[in-house]
Amino acid sequence: MIMTHLNQALHNFVAIYHATEKLVAEQADWQCAIQLLATDTQEILTLRLVNGRVVEIGHDLGQTDLLVKAEMAILLDILEFRRDPNEPYLFGELTIQGAETHFLRLDYVVTQLCQ
Repeated sequence: MIMTHLNQALHNFVAIYHATEKLVAEQADWQCAIQLLATDTQEILTLRLVNGRVVEIGHDLGQTDLLVKAEMAILLDILEFRRDPNEPYLFGELTIQGAETHFLRLDYVVTQLCQ
């Protein structure tokens, strides 16, 4: 897999998440496939969580439970902890499609890591 800027940022984000053992432990019952779509470049990455741990990152992993869409710069700012996701979400610059339970859990994880 070619390591794009988005791919590298996502891998770094996941490494920081996995290093936060208490947060990962709180997500132990979470099974989810989250797809990130950069709306301006059309780059798509999917991460699959099993028991709260990211077990796979790829371009086409099939199932998607949650779709996160924003311009590349916004996705990178969030993944690199330069921007909290709530502001772009409130202004419609970042959209989420999928079950509310997955959305709320993702929001909690990202918010905890951004603090």
